[in-house]
Amino acid sequence: MSTSDRPPTRIGLVGGGAAAVCLLDRLSRTPGRGRGSITVFEPSENLWRGRAYQQDADSVLANIIPAEMSARTGDPDDFLRWLRESGLPYGEGDYAAEGYFPPRRVFGSYLERTAENAVGELSLGGWPVQVVRDTVVGAREAGDEVVLTGADGRTHTFDYVICAVGAGRPADHYELDGTPGYFGDPYPLRTTLTGIPADADVTVLGTGLAAVDAVVSLQAHGHRGRITMASRNGALPAVRQRPVFPEIAHFTPAALHAAAARGDDGRIGLGDVLDLLVRELADHDADPSVVLAELFSLGVEAPLDRLRRQYDCIDGADVGMRVMQHVVPESGPDAWTLLRTEDQEFIRETHYRAVMSLCCPMPPANARKLLDLHEAGRLRVLRGLWNVKPLADSGFHVAADGEEYRSDVVVNAVSAPSHRVPAQARPFVDSLVEDGIGEYHPYGGLHIEPSTSRAVGAGRAHRRMHAIGDMGAGTLFFTSGMPSVLERADDIVRAVVEDITATTGLEPQA
Repeated sequence: MSTSDRPPTRIGLVGGGAAAVCLLDRLSRTPGRGRGSITVFEPSENLWRGRAYQQDADSVLANIIPAEMSARTGDPDDFLRWLRESGLPYGEGDYAAEGYFPPRRVFGSYLERTAENAVGELSLGGWPVQVVRDTVVGAREAGDEVVLTGADGRTHTFDYVICAVGAGRPADHYELDGTPGYFGDPYPLRTTLTGIPADADVTVLGTGLAAVDAVVSLQAHGHRGRITMASRNGALPAVRQRPVFPEIAHFTPAALHAAAARGDDGRIGLGDVLDLLVRELADHDADPSVVLAELFSLGVEAPLDRLRRQYDCIDGADVGMRVMQHVVPESGPDAWTLLRTEDQEFIRETHYRAVMSLCCPMPPANARKLLDLHEAGRLRVLRGLWNVKPLADSGFHVAADGEEYRSDVVVNAVSAPSHRVPAQARPFVDSLVEDGIGEYHPYGGLHIEPSTSRAVGAGRAHRRMHAIGDMGAGTLFFTSGMPSVLERADDIVRAVVEDITATTGLEPQA
């Protein structure tokens, strides 16, 4: 069978955000794909941007350096190059100063450009791309095809489907939805801020990156009242240190897989991982005890004391944390999926918040703003949040850290629900599970095959169904950030094209 005789391949992308852009770009530059078509289902106004990179205030910053935010596999400088071509100065000058990290909306514009180029390349190469502004509410296997059903009742048939629905919105733990003065989702902050009086006492629920966005955006908007960040653990994101780009010799995916191959079960223990990390840190004259102390500092130090110490160590003499910031995104996903189950359970139960704090750090400029607000007596961070309820007249009663107080406004910036399935996507994902195509992972999203991101259901990986982003969080643990999304997109496109060529009996084109 010649390439031109192949039946066109139909791919459905459920979700049109950053992950979809990476997939489209990767497919546009992949040989051996033959002819086909792609249908992208995206009901929101944030096509190609997703929720993370929607149009928002300039105070909502990316937390990854521009040099590590490319949406193109094999071209790490693509975003930096686009910034220069667009005349935008981000990624230049003092790393710790305001203006180094770009607003997330700027990265959203880059994603739009990347998607438009990929769509053009695909169309010229015999792969037209169609965008359907509808929500997918159902999925079922029909022989070698997957049939999707839209909210409008129409059905669409595909050879491959990729679930890229993104993260959910904050959980309403205290059932405050509809209460005056309560904002159930901070984004877009440019809209939320207009509804908050400048002198209001504001409580931000959560202490993660979204909560940091809310606080620094309040400051940028001219807010003058007291701000309280409150969560159960008070775990602020770590401060991203000045990056180093070390040559990694020990804690590599190849070394991790080699260690697993030596075991009887094909897995590795936490001791094996730590041994490779210690060897890597020693190669860079870093003290492993400094890294371990950072892991254990969460919950021991007061949140803002920890933040101040980390800010003061942006250029610290020991480069251990900077080496970790480099190697964890690169090798962490392999290390996690190779770990024995009992070690995964131990990390989840004992060090989850600490690991996520270090893996998802805030820009130094945001840390400085939080510290400035605290020193001015306008910001505090409370642990032990256990209740928020509306008062009879107005405002809210908040109980945290052994105290109770009144707040005028509550902004909900907690993490998305643990199942990591957006409410709008729930019927679609439920149908995957009901049909046996997939199954829910107890720690979030769907079970997936780590090497291909294929959905796992009824005891097997389904070669027609893939999942990317937070939908794979239970299996992969590391799913946030463009480097992780880009790697998963590469895995998925490779698996799909290999399946296409295997099905047709043709070798991939050079």
